[in-house]
Amino acid sequence: MRRIVLEERARILRALGTGSRMQILEILKAGPLEVGALAQQIDISQSAVSQHLKVLKELNLVSDRRRSYFIYYSLNPQEFARLEEMMMAVCRISSERSLRRVRRERLSALRDQLKAELERVQQALSMLKEEEEA
Repeated sequence: MRRIVLEERARILRALGTGSRMQILEILKAGPLEVGALAQQIDISQSAVSQHLKVLKELNLVSDRRRSYFIYYSLNPQEFARLEEMMMAVCRISSERSLRRVRRERLSALRDQLKAELERVQQALSMLKEEEEA
């Protein structure tokens, strides 16, 4: 079950791996738009926007509604909220791993410092012991 969820997340992240799709989602947060208006805002062709919208529709992140001659695309708020939650979870995992790595590095550095200090103390004790015996 967990594997299926992870594979689905990976599929979504791959689909969102293009800047244009992220831009489209960001623009649609403000409200519905038709393909031509989206193309103008992100400065790519209408056919390219249509292809990106097709992928986003397959992920259920956007929906469409025909009005007269135009098809307006809008964000699916529930799915977008799920996407945001998933992205936050990915970021948390990444930051937790980074924190663990940083903690490990700091603890290793501290261990090395303590070892060096312990060696200095042991040398000082040895010298004192030799002086007492002499």
